[in-house]
Amino acid sequence: MRGLFAAMSPAERGDPQLMAKKYGQYFYGGALAHRLARSQKRSRAHFHIGFEATDGDFATLTKRSALVAETLLLSHRGTGSRHSIFPRRTTSTTSYPVGANPSLSGLALSTRDSTSAVYMTCRDLNALGQWITDAEPLLKSGLAWYMPDYWVDGESTVSPRGPGASSVRTIRRDESHDIPSYLDFLVQDGKVVGEFDASPVASQVVRPVLRIDLPFVDGVTLRDFSEITVQEFASYAQLRLFLRDAFLGLDDALNAEQSEREMVRIGQRIESEIRGVQSQLTAARRKRAVAVTGATIGTVGATLVAVYGPAFNEALAVLGVAGAGGVWGVVQAMADGGPRALRDSQWYYVWALAKKSNTYGL
Repeated sequence: MRGLFAAMSPAERGDPQLMAKKYGQYFYGGALAHRLARSQKRSRAHFHIGFEATDGDFATLTKRSALVAETLLLSHRGTGSRHSIFPRRTTSTTSYPVGANPSLSGLALSTRDSTSAVYMTCRDLNALGQWITDAEPLLKSGLAWYMPDYWVDGESTVSPRGPGASSVRTIRRDESHDIPSYLDFLVQDGKVVGEFDASPVASQVVRPVLRIDLPFVDGVTLRDFSEITVQEFASYAQLRLFLRDAFLGLDDALNAEQSEREMVRIGQRIESEIRGVQSQLTAARRKRAVAVTGATIGTVGATLVAVYGPAFNEALAVLGVAGAGGVWGVVQAMADGGPRALRDSQWYYVWALAKKSNTYGL
C-alpha cells in the first residue's frame, strides 16, 4: 500500500476523484484485492472484519471499528455508478498453424479483434477519494483498506480465414461476484443491520463498539484519528486488547437495559483513566518546570561554593543538603517520571484523542 501513495502525483493527491481512480487501478492488476482479502481472512479470522457500508458511514465506521479490529475492510459491494479507470482499448491477434512463418499472412487461420474497458463501481467517487486521503496513515500501516468492485465490459470478434468463413462476435461483461465472502456485516446509518458470515467473536466486539458512547472518538476528524493511531501505536494496541476483552466479557444473557448499563460502565472507566493521565501529565509538567528552575539553582549554588567555600557548604548542611550537587540532586529527583513514561500506557492513546477533540475540557 505504501507503493500506491508513493507513486501518486501531486495532481492525484489534490483531486479526490483522481485518487480514488488511482486506488482502483492499483488493486485491479493480478486480482490483488481478492488475494489480499483471502490472505487476511485466513490469518486473522476473528478480528479481520469486513463491512459493506455507505459513504456517509465510512469515517465513523473506520474510527470505531479500528478500536477492536486487527484489519478493517470496507466495500460498497457493487452499488453505485460505474467509473472508468482503464479506457477502452483494442487489441488484435492472429493465429497461425503450428510451425508456420507468421510473416506469411496467407497462412493465417484466424484473426481476433478485442476491445475492453474496466470500470470501478462506486456510489460517490469524490467521497471515496476523500476517505482514502484522510485514512492514508491507516492504509499505509495495513490497519484498514477499501475493496474495489470492478466491471469489465469486453467484446471480441474472431474472423476465420478461408472461403465461406464468417466472423463470430462475443460480448463479455464481468463483475466481482465474490466480495460478500470477505465481508462480515452490513452497516446502515452507523448500525449493523445484517450479517454475511461473521464469526460470533467478531459480532460480540463490533456491535458494542458501534453503540458505546465515545465522545473522544466522535470529536476528532478521521485524519487526526489516523495520525494519532499510527503515532501512538503501542498504546493503541493495548487499548484495543482492553476493549476486546471488555466486550467479550459482556454476558449474552443480559437484557437490553443491563447491557446498556455495562456499556456506560466501560465508558466511565475510560473517561476516568483519561482524566488520570491528564492529572499525571499536569504533575509531570510541574516537576519539569521545577527542574528547569533547579538547573539555575545548581549553577548558582556551584558559583557560591566556589566563592564562599566551606562557609556555604556549612549553611547547606544546616538545611540537610550536602553541597551544590546535593541541591541539584533534590530538584532532579522531583523531575523524575516525566510524560514520556506515560506514553507506554494503554490510556495515553485515548487521552491523545480526547485532547485533540477537546473532550472533557482537557
